[in-house]
Order: sequence, then structure tokens, then C-alpha cells
Amino acid sequence: MKKNLSISLVAAAALLSFATSSPAAPYHLTTVSSVIASRGNLDADDRYVSLIGHVTYKIDDETYWFTDGTGSVRLDSEDYELPIGPQLVVGGRIDQAYLGIGHLEVDVRRWHYAYK
Repeated sequence: MKKNLSISLVAAAALLSFATSSPAAPYHLTTVSSVIASRGNLDADDRYVSLIGHVTYKIDDETYWFTDGTGSVRLDSEDYELPIGPQLVVGGRIDQAYLGIGHLEVDVRRWHYAYK
């Protein structure tokens, strides 16, 4: 019980420092399934989110698949090389397909390793 509590406290502190490091970008901790469910909701487009999970594989120079156990979503990471495998906290902006043409993805703005 104490181990789970300390892990939760460390994760919360990491997310708080992650979210407060950019006051102009209010990141919201969410799940991949929630991001996927927002498809077609224009109010969700460009919303900043934080996801905790793993990059499962790299598609090309900038594109990755990411999962948190609730689903998988594409990450577009123009500025960062993301590691495959370890648990990460990824902050980014939801980018919906224009007129339904293209892919739903999260444009990565920040990332760091999740603390255990």
C-alpha cells in the first residue's frame, strides 16, 4: 500500500511540474481512449493533453504509435526522438484530420520519462 501511495505521489509531482512548466499550454491528463473518442469533436481539436504510456514503434522519422493500455494513437514528434519501450509522459496538442481526411494524432510538445 505504501509503495503504491509513494508511486502515485511521485507521478503526481512529476505531472504537476510537467504541467506547470508551460503556463501558456494547459495540459490535461487523459487517456488515449479519450483522445480517440474526441474524434469529430471540433472543440477538442488543438486541446493540450498529457498521456502516460509507451511508444510501441516508430513509423517514420516523425511518427510513432503510442499506447496507454486503453487504446493506441499516432504521435507526431517533429522536434524529439522518442524512445521505444520505456514508460513516458507525453504532452501535446490533439490534431484532428481536416474534414476527416488524414489521421487523428497528438503533436508532441514535451515529453519525459515517467518516474517509478
